[in-house]
Amino acid sequence: MPPVHPPTHFLRKFRLALAFAASLATAVVPASAGDAYKWTVQYLLDNSRTVFGNPQKISPRHNRGLAISPDGQYLYAGYHHSFNNSGEVRRIQISVADFERATVASLPGVLAKGIATDDKGRVYICDHSAIMVFDAALETRLLRIPSGIVEGIATAREGGELVLYGSDREDGTLSRWVLKENGDGLVSASLAGFDGTGVFKVPGAMDLRGVKVDAKGNIWVVDLKGDKVFKMQAGGNDVKSVEVKGPMDVAIDGQRVFVTRWRERAITVLDEALNVLGSLSVPWEEMELSPYGNNRGGALSGIVTVPGKGFFVANEAGQTGNQKSTYGRIDSHSDLIDGKLFRDVFQDDNEPILRATEVTTSP
Repeated sequence: MPPVHPPTHFLRKFRLALAFAASLATAVVPASAGDAYKWTVQYLLDNSRTVFGNPQKISPRHNRGLAISPDGQYLYAGYHHSFNNSGEVRRIQISVADFERATVASLPGVLAKGIATDDKGRVYICDHSAIMVFDAALETRLLRIPSGIVEGIATAREGGELVLYGSDREDGTLSRWVLKENGDGLVSASLAGFDGTGVFKVPGAMDLRGVKVDAKGNIWVVDLKGDKVFKMQAGGNDVKSVEVKGPMDVAIDGQRVFVTRWRERAITVLDEALNVLGSLSVPWEEMELSPYGNNRGGALSGIVTVPGKGFFVANEAGQTGNQKSTYGRIDSHSDLIDGKLFRDVFQDDNEPILRATEVTTSP
């Protein structure tokens, strides 16, 4: 009796499953030893999949805004191009490795170039000429705050008050609102501070973008076209700056300040006194990502830190390399090529959010 061979499609699925299991052991890619970080892809748009019934092959795109929930469990990713020529914000569960299942909520119709959260988990979203405030689940709009062309926002507690800062890219100003709370809700936002006007003109600013407030109450804001990072006290006093080429966003981890350099595709690290400590580079080739992104428009945009553990950074307009992808689910688009598993052999995947985990090195 001749031997019985399994069907060809079964063998193919079996080989893919074995390759998938092997790939899990090499999913974490170390950066250079000097960086002391390991880099992974936390999230991306798997073009062969759908999210809440919407195919991801074309939308959303341009993930610039990035924020993290106060408990460190969720990312909020803002895309300023999505379905019907509008933007979108996604709530992404960090502990879930499957990109499709990690997307637990989607809010369409907001521009979302800048996002922030407060200590109660509320989400602040830049949207054209207003800042929209939603609950953590992105289900209920709590407040609409009229603004200028604000693309950088940050919240802080100052003397028991909840305040919101917004940086205007057109007129080089910082605005400060005091927010009136009602339990988990918000009642109103009033301009206050900065000599009573609630608005401060940053000296010499040309194109303000990302803004953060450190633990001492200092305000950090970056100037994309002016190639500067500004630091000032809460009242707009003692303004200092340092030259950094192409800064887009800023994040703070203790005494270190991380500045994403948009199409320079690098991250500058500063100390509290604005001294440049060094620069971090993404290991593009090891991660099998295109260093230049889609149509050479790839950039490093929004950044958020997990104190003492590392950071997440948005690779805006980024994509996987060589028009293929080693990320995402195994499906009908997956195959083995020369013994290597590609989750998608037909097209790249897009808009990766990168995670850099701090590595503890022995002396």
